Amino acid sequence: MHPDLADKITSFHGQLQEDKHHRYMSWEHCYSYFKEDQIDVDKAGLHMAFYLASWGMYRGSSFLLWKDYLIHKEVVEHLITKRHLQNIDFTNIKDETIDEIVRLCKWIKDWYPKNAGKINGTDRGINVTDTLVTKIVLGALGCIPAYDRYFIVGLRSQGINPCRPSFVGIKKLVSFYEENKNRFDAVSFEINTDSKIFYPPMKLIDMYFWQIGFDEDQKSPNPVFERD
Repeated sequence: MHPDLADKITSFHGQLQEDKHHRYMSWEHCYSYFKEDQIDVDKAGLHMAFYLASWGMYRGSSFLLWKDYLIHKEVVEHLITKRHLQNIDFTNIKDETIDEIVRLCKWIKDWYPKNAGKINGTDRGINVTDTLVTKIVLGALGCIPAYDRYFIVGLRSQGINPCRPSFVGIKKLVSFYEENKNRFDAVSFEINTDSKIFYPPMKLIDMYFWQIGFDEDQKSPNPVFERD
């Protein structure tokens, strides 16, 4: 039996209701801008950079810590050509569309090492994780969840594998959404009414499994409190 959808998703989203300037609002700002009719690439890059920073992608040894927001310019331009992926009907998604999402993730993962690998004049083998790639796609297009630590813990706790943004991995999430569509629709109506922004299915799935993973982490002796 899966944990209650409404409880987990509203627990996550409730943080935004309690603090209108919560760092998770950065996803709303970024995603909303990528849905605008006219997009300024520089402004979109700023939204992307700040959203990624808010969600932990600029700390520690991250190569992005050494870059300004313009490092994302070509990626943003590519994402803009994929905005049709913002409007996927996940109850009737075609295999070709899933393939397109997987190819997009691979394109992003390959782009940064080729174009952002030089740090302080030295070429370095940078690590472009699935976490970073899927956060970028989630922030712009909302068609895939962010495969970060807590999300993966949540998936594993519910026996959902593989825990990566592959064709089979996304297919498993689509099946989970289809099986629970009525419950997702109910909580989606409440959130979208409150936030004045449409939360797409994969963002709801992101919130659901992330919250499960977070709650599991809180049971451990040394819980981690960050979204990375």
